Amino acid sequence: MGLIGRRAMLAGLGAVGTGLPVWAAPTQSLVFRVTRKGDDIGRHSITFSGDAAQLQVDIAVDIRVGLGPITLYRYGLRATERWRNGVLQEVSGTTNDDGTKDFVNARRQNDRLSVEGSAGPAYLAPAASIAASHWNRAELAAPMVNIQDGALLEFKVTPKGLEQLTARGRQVAAEHYVLDGKEHLEIWYDSAGVWVGLTAIGRDGSLITYEQI
Repeated sequence: MGLIGRRAMLAGLGAVGTGLPVWAAPTQSLVFRVTRKGDDIGRHSITFSGDAAQLQVDIAVDIRVGLGPITLYRYGLRATERWRNGVLQEVSGTTNDDGTKDFVNARRQNDRLSVEGSAGPAYLAPAASIAASHWNRAELAAPMVNIQDGALLEFKVTPKGLEQLTARGRQVAAEHYVLDGKEHLEIWYDSAGVWVGLTAIGRDGSLITYEQI
């Protein structure tokens, strides 16, 4: 996928909270290399199909931490979001977190998302809620539904300004945001609003880094 195509597709994400862009291409994707302590441990990919009227977003995450041929930790997630005219209609997903199985099924009922997930009892999410899949910068101004287990996530978002980081094999200027809640995330979006980087803390305290490739 070329840089121009991706930028055209996502150019409408200029301001936090503006929602979906006008989709200029029928199919595009974002792919991230996931590293831990300098080691490549997996991939996180997001594939877009359709257009602004009927958009599908498919997410796949595959992570393996090992010592040579011995697997110490494995994580796999598959999730799908469906949007209609810029409004999230449903999100579903399953996760295998090193043997622990999680799921989420959320569907719009009028102006609310009805959410079922392995995190706890079913609930109605706030009207402005969005799936916590990071590709849409509008999530920074909204409650988020965890695409692993359906938990409702709320973060304090702190802008950190423009920085340089490596994405797509070169240095790019990107806006840096810190998200503090039950978890601590740091996320970067380039000048076109494209998600280009992320860091998180693993369950063992190690730094997990995403680099767009």
